[in-house]
Amino acid sequence: MWRNLRSLQILRIDVISPTQFGRPFRLLASLRELDVSGDTGFCSVRAMTKSFLINMPHLEIIDLSACNLTSFSADALITQRNLTILNISYNERLTFASFENLSRSLQFSKIKVFKANKIHCTFGLGTMIQVSDIMLFQNTPLEELYLDNNRLAIIESNVLKFLPHTLKTLSLVKNRLTIGRYLLQFKSLSGLEKLDVSFQYFSPSFDKVRDAFFCQNPVRICKNKMNEYSLKYEKMSDECSFPPFDISLPRNLTTVILRGNGLRTDIRDVQFCPNNNLAHLDMSQNPITSFSGPFHGLKKLIYWDLSECHCPSLTVFFFNYTKSLKVLKLNKNLLGKILENDTDGETFKNLVNLEELDLSDNQIQNLPIKIFKHLRNIHKINLKSNSMTQWNVNVHHIWNLIEIDLSGNLLRQLNDKAMLSFSELFKRITSMTISLAYNPFACTCESKHFIQWSFQNRKYISDFQNITCTLDNGTSIGLQRAVGYLEVYCTNYQIVTFLISSLIIFFVLITISGLVYRYRWKLRYIYYMTRNKYRLSSPLQNDTFIFDAFISYAEEDGDFAVNESIVQLEDLRGLQLCLSKRDFRPGTEIAANITEAITKSRKTIIVLSDNFLNSYWCMFEFNMARMESIYTRSGKDVLFLIMYRHVSTKTLPLSMLALVDSRSYIEYPDDPQGNIVFWDKIAETCSRPS
Repeated sequence: MWRNLRSLQILRIDVISPTQFGRPFRLLASLRELDVSGDTGFCSVRAMTKSFLINMPHLEIIDLSACNLTSFSADALITQRNLTILNISYNERLTFASFENLSRSLQFSKIKVFKANKIHCTFGLGTMIQVSDIMLFQNTPLEELYLDNNRLAIIESNVLKFLPHTLKTLSLVKNRLTIGRYLLQFKSLSGLEKLDVSFQYFSPSFDKVRDAFFCQNPVRICKNKMNEYSLKYEKMSDECSFPPFDISLPRNLTTVILRGNGLRTDIRDVQFCPNNNLAHLDMSQNPITSFSGPFHGLKKLIYWDLSECHCPSLTVFFFNYTKSLKVLKLNKNLLGKILENDTDGETFKNLVNLEELDLSDNQIQNLPIKIFKHLRNIHKINLKSNSMTQWNVNVHHIWNLIEIDLSGNLLRQLNDKAMLSFSELFKRITSMTISLAYNPFACTCESKHFIQWSFQNRKYISDFQNITCTLDNGTSIGLQRAVGYLEVYCTNYQIVTFLISSLIIFFVLITISGLVYRYRWKLRYIYYMTRNKYRLSSPLQNDTFIFDAFISYAEEDGDFAVNESIVQLEDLRGLQLCLSKRDFRPGTEIAANITEAITKSRKTIIVLSDNFLNSYWCMFEFNMARMESIYTRSGKDVLFLIMYRHVSTKTLPLSMLALVDSRSYIEYPDDPQGNIVFWDKIAETCSRPS
C-alpha cells in the first residue's frame, strides 16, 4: 500500500493504541509531517515508546495533541533527529512530570517549536515546573515554547536559567502565575524576543465543571535537585545599576503581553533598566485604578496597549519618558472627565512621534481645543463610541493626519468652524478621511449647511453611505436624499417664516404706534420733566410756586392776554403772572420753557379762541398743563379756561371738551361792569390759599 507513496510529505491518520507504524513506513522517505491529533481525527496512544515512530526517522513536524497520552519513555523520540516542531497539547494526564523523559529524548534533535498547552486537568491544585523537568532542554536549539493553560503556579528557583539561550518566544497564557522572585531570572533568557503571560487565573467556562470529577492530576513533590547542578547557575549576573526592585529585561526582548491579568492597582513610577529593547507592550484588560506613572527606561517602546482597563485617571506626566511611542491604545477606559480638563494638551505633550491614538469608548463628552496640539505626526485618531455633542478640536496643524473616526457619538451637526477646518485639511491632504456614521444627525433647516457640506465632501467621508439624519417626525433618511428634501422644505419654510415674522413685526409696530399716540402727551411730558430734572413722584407744595398763573394764549390774542391781564391781575390785584414774552429764559428751548413755567405756576390760564386751537404751541401748553395736573399734582385742577372768543364745541378736542362740559371755564363779558367781576373771579382762583 505505501510502496507507491514515496513522495508523500504530509500524513494525517487516526491511531488506536497499541498500534505502531511498522517497517513499510520506511518507504516514505519524503514524509516530513505526521498529524495524529485527536482534534482533527481520532487518536488514543496512551504511552509513547521508541517503537511507535522508529520507522519514521525523517519527520520534522509531529502533532500528538489530544491523543490521551499519559507518559513518554526516555527514548520515545530519540530517533527523531530532524524533528523541529512537536505538539503534545491537550493530553491532560501527561503533566510536567513527563518532561524529564521527553527532554532527554529531544536533546539531540533539531527541535525549535515545542507546544505543551493544557497537559494538566482543568481543575485542581496549582502545578509546579521543576529544574529536572527542563534541564536537558538547554542542549536543544529550541526557539518557541508554549505552556498555556496548565495551572502553573510555582516555578522552581533557577528553572528559567536552564532554558536554552536560543529561546525567542515563551508563552505562559492562562496559568496561575503571580509576581515573584522568578521574574528576576527572565534576564538570563538572553535570546528571548516575545513573552506572553496573559490571562493568569483565567476562569474556565461553566461547562468544564464536570471535568473536576473525572480529571485530577496527582500532586507532585519537589525534588529540589538544584545542588546537584553546576554552581554557575546559582547566581544571576546583574548588569543594571538601578535598585533591586527595578525591572531587568532580556536584551533582545521586544514584546511583552500582560493582557487580562487582573492587575487592580495604581501604576506608579515604574523603573526599567535602560538597556532594554522593549518595543511592544500589551497591558490591556486589566482593572487598573490609575495611570499615574511615569514609566522610566522604555526608550524604544513604539506600541503600548492600555485598552479595556476601565481606568478613570491619567496623569499629565504618565507618558513623559515614552517619546518613541507610535501607537497608543486607550480605548474602553473612563478618561472623558480627565481629558476635558486638559485645556493645554499637557497629557500628550511628550508623544511627539505618535502616529496612531485610540480614545474610543471613553465616555468623552467634550474635548478641549488644544488637546492634540503637540501631536504633529499623528496619522490616525479614533474617537468613536463616545458621547461628544460637538467638535471644536484644533487639528489644522497636523500635516500627516489621514484618518479621524467620530462615528457613534452624539453629534447633531458640525459647526461652521469645524467644517471649515476639515475642508482645509481635505485640500491639503487628499488621502484624508473622516468617519461620521451612527451619530444622531438632524434633518432640519438649521443643519442644512452641514448636510450640504457632507454631500459635497462625501469622497472624504469613509462611511457616507451609512450616515443618516432624522426628520422632525422621527423618520431617518440618508444624507443624499436629505439634501434634496431640505432644499424644498427649507425654501418654503423660509417664506412662511418671513411672512409670519413680517406680520408679527407689523402688528407689534402698530401696537407700539397706537400706544405712543395714545400716551404721546404723557411721554413728552415725562421727557421734558426729566430734562428739567424734576421728580414726577414728588408734587410741588402750594408755597413753593414762583408764579400764581401762567398765561397761555395765541399771538393774535396778545392785547387781551398780556396788556389787560398785567393791569388787572398784577397791578390792581397783586398776582404774579408768567408770560412767555416777558418771563421765558432766552437761549432755552420753547418746550423746556413751557414745562418749567407750568411747573412753577399755581395755575395755567388758557385764553381759548379759534386762534388758540390752531396754534401748535398753544395746544402743547394745554396738554402739558393737563399732564401736570394728572401726574405731578395728584389730580388737582391746574387748568383755568377763559372763553375769550366763542368757539364751536365741534372744533374742541375731547380733552378740552370735557373741561367745557364740566363748566371749568369763564367767559369774557367785554363790558365795564362785567369785567370787574370777571377779573375778580380769576384773581380769586389763582391767589395763594389763605
